[in-house]
Amino acid sequence: MSSENSYLFSAKSKLTKSLLALLLTISMIFSWLPQAQASTDPVIHIGEVSGKPGDIVEVPVTYDSKDTDFSFYHSELSFAYDSAVLELVEGDEVVNQQAYEKFSGYNQTKDTSASDIIRVVMTTQELINESIVLYSLHFKIKENAAPSASAVRLGDSIWFEDESPIPVTGEAGQVNILADEKPVGNVLVSIGSAQGKAGDKVTFPVYTMSLDQPIGSFGVRLKYNPAALQVINVTGDVPGIQYNANNETGSVIVGWSDEDGGQSPIPASESPQALFKIEFTIASGAITGDYLVQVVDTTLPEHFTVTDTDAMEMNKQIVPGKISVVGSPVTPTTPSNPGSSGSGSSSGGSTTTSPSASTSEKITVNVTNERNTNAVVSATIIERTTGADGRKKDEVNLTAEQTSRAIESLKKAGSNIARIMIPDEKDEVSELNVKLPAKSTSLMAAEKMNLYIETDNASLQLPANSLQGLGSDIFFHLVPIKDTAGREVVEQRIQNDPLIVKSSSNTADLRLVGRPMTIETNMSSRPVTVVLPIRETNLTQKELDKLQVFIEHSDGTKELVKGKIVKFNGTDQPGIEFEVTKFSTFSMILMNDTHSSAYIQGYADGTFRPNQEVQRVEMAALLSRILPSDSDEATLDTSYRDMPAAEWAREAITMATAAGYMRGNAAGDFMPESSITRAEMAVIIERLLNRKDITGAVTTTELTKEATDITLHWALEAVQRVLATGVMSVSPDGAFRPNEAVTRAEAVTLLNRLVHIEPELSGTSRWKDVSASHWAYGAIQAASQN
Repeated sequence: MSSENSYLFSAKSKLTKSLLALLLTISMIFSWLPQAQASTDPVIHIGEVSGKPGDIVEVPVTYDSKDTDFSFYHSELSFAYDSAVLELVEGDEVVNQQAYEKFSGYNQTKDTSASDIIRVVMTTQELINESIVLYSLHFKIKENAAPSASAVRLGDSIWFEDESPIPVTGEAGQVNILADEKPVGNVLVSIGSAQGKAGDKVTFPVYTMSLDQPIGSFGVRLKYNPAALQVINVTGDVPGIQYNANNETGSVIVGWSDEDGGQSPIPASESPQALFKIEFTIASGAITGDYLVQVVDTTLPEHFTVTDTDAMEMNKQIVPGKISVVGSPVTPTTPSNPGSSGSGSSSGGSTTTSPSASTSEKITVNVTNERNTNAVVSATIIERTTGADGRKKDEVNLTAEQTSRAIESLKKAGSNIARIMIPDEKDEVSELNVKLPAKSTSLMAAEKMNLYIETDNASLQLPANSLQGLGSDIFFHLVPIKDTAGREVVEQRIQNDPLIVKSSSNTADLRLVGRPMTIETNMSSRPVTVVLPIRETNLTQKELDKLQVFIEHSDGTKELVKGKIVKFNGTDQPGIEFEVTKFSTFSMILMNDTHSSAYIQGYADGTFRPNQEVQRVEMAALLSRILPSDSDEATLDTSYRDMPAAEWAREAITMATAAGYMRGNAAGDFMPESSITRAEMAVIIERLLNRKDITGAVTTTELTKEATDITLHWALEAVQRVLATGVMSVSPDGAFRPNEAVTRAEAVTLLNRLVHIEPELSGTSRWKDVSASHWAYGAIQAASQN
C-alpha cells in the first residue's frame, strides 16, 4: 500500500469513527427525552357522493372528533375541486347547514374568488365538541363529465379552540360520476300451493320464478281467510326473515333486508329460488274447497315491494297461491281461539278464562327505523289485558337488550331514529303504559338515538338529548278520551277557561276537534314533540290553519299552542305537531273567529329552514292561503291520478288548480312531491299577473338585463314577462337558472312581492335559523307572523 493510499484509508477510518460516535451521542441524548405518545387527531371528513352528468349533488363536510376532547368555535376551511368536472351552484354553494340547528349564534360566509377553491368561514357562539355534519358543498356535475371519481380535498385550513389558530387535518372525499343508469330489474314471484284436511298443518313456499338482478330487500303482505287458515310460523331460506301475522284479520307481512348493505343479496337466477315458507293450520271446521293466499294490490309498496342492491324498486309480478282443503270437516269438541299476532319465530295467542275474569295476550311488535317491515331493527312485546269490564289496556316495556339490538342495527343502517309502532286496529284500547328502563334511555342517549312512540291516538318523539342523564325508569301513560260524555266535559271546561275567553270574542264559535288526549309522564322539563291525529276529514284548509292545541298541564297551568300541520305517523292522514316540556291533557280546538295573517309556518324545533326546497303540494297550499280562488267559476278537472289522499293536500291542490294558478302534466299527474323550479314559479307568477287584483300591486319595469340561459327553454316567454315586472330577477352573470328548485326563503319573497306584503324588519327573529342579517329576513318575518 502506498503512503498516499495509507493516508486516505486512515482519514476515512477516522471519519467513520467520528460519525459513529456522533450517532451514538445523539441516540443517548434522545433516549432520555420523553417518548411521543400515539394519538388520533380530530379531522374534517369530506363525504363521497355519486351522480350523473347534469346532476346537482351535495358533498357533506363532517367534523369527526375521533373521540377526543377537542372543541372549536371558529373554522376557516378551504376545499379544492376539479372545475373541469364540477361547478359550484351559484348563489347556493353551501347547503344542508345542520350545525345551525344544533348550535346557537351560527354565522357563515363563503369565498369563491379563487379558481377551483371554495373557502367557508363558520363561527358559533357555542363550542362544537361532538362529531356532526357541519354543512354540504353544493356542486353540479358538468354535462360533459366522463364517468370517473373526482376528488374534493381539504386545502390550507385552520380552526380555533381558543385564540390561537390550529391547522386542520382532512380526509378527502369524492364525487363519483356515474355512467348511464343501470336497467330496472325484473322479478316474478309465485305463491305456492298446498292441500290438506281440516285440522292439518301445511307448509308452502313463496319463491322467485325468474330474477334478472340480485334482490337487496323485499316485503309482501298476504291475505288469507282467517276462518279457515291460521299462520303458525314463517321461516326463510335467507337469514333475517321477519314477519308479523294477524290471525284475526287474515293478514301476514313478511319482510327481509340484506344486513350487509347489498353485499349478501339474493342472487339473480332464472331458476326458482325460495324466499320464505309459511306454515298454516287448517281450521278444524274448515269446509272443503280452495282458499286463496294472495296480495290484495300489487301496485302498492306497502303490499308488495322488491328492491335491488341499490335500494331501487324493481319491476315485479306475483302469482297468487292457494290451500286446498280436502275431506270432510271435523266438528271441534272445544271452543277454538285463533292466535292474535306473531313476529319472527314467535306467534301470538291469548289466555282465556271465565267471562268474569280478566284475560291477557302478548303481541310482538317491531322496532323499526322506518314505517315498514323492511327496516326492522328489534322487537318488543305488548301485553294487552282485557279487564272484567271489557276495557283493554296495553303495557310495553322496552328492555335494555331490545334497545341494544336496535341501536346496533340502526348504526349499520345509518339511522338515528327508532320507532315503536303500537297497533290498535279495532280502536279498542282504552289506555297505554310505556316503560323505558333507565338502562334503555342511557343507551339511546349515549349513541344519540331518538325514540318515536307511535300509536293511533298520538305520537311521541323523544330526542336523544332529552334522554340524557335521566337516571331512573321513565313511564308514559296515554289515555284517549273516546266517549261522548268525556269529550263534552272537556269542551265545557275549555269554553269557560279564562285563556279561551280572552283569546276569543265569541266562545260559541269554539269546537273540539278529534279526541282529547291525556298523557302523563315522570319525565319533566325535557322537550318532547307530540303529534295528534286530525280525524275529521271535512276540514277546509283555512280551518286547518286555525287549529290550535289547548293544553291543561298537570301543575294547573294552561297553554294555547299553534302547531304545525304534518302527516300523522307517515300516513296521508293529517296531524298537528307541537313541542312540550310538561304533560297532561291535550285538546285540539277550532276557533272560527280567530284570524291569522301568517301563510307559512316553521317547524316544531323552532327553525324555518330557508334553504329547503318547496314541493309542488306546498306551493299549492301557500297559494290557497294567500290568494283568492274563484273556484266556483272554474271548469278544470282536478282529478289527478296521484292526488294525495290527505284532505289538506287534496283541497289545496284543487283550489290552486281550479283558480288556474297550477296545473298537472299531460299524463294527468300533479306530481305533489316534486320541487317547484324557478321556471315553474315564473309560469305561476305570469298566471297570477293576469288577475286584476294582483296586477295592481306589481309595476312593470324596464328589462335591464336578459337571461342568458333560457334561449331555448319551454318557459321563455313567461320568464321574460316576469323578469320585466321585477318580481323575479337574474344573477349578476345574467343566469336565470330555470331548472333550479325554489327555496322557502325565495318563495315567501316572491309571494310577498306579488300581493304587496311589506318586509317586517322590526322585532326579534321568529326563527332560530333566520338571523336579522339573512337576505330574506324581512320577507320571512312578514310571511310567518300573525
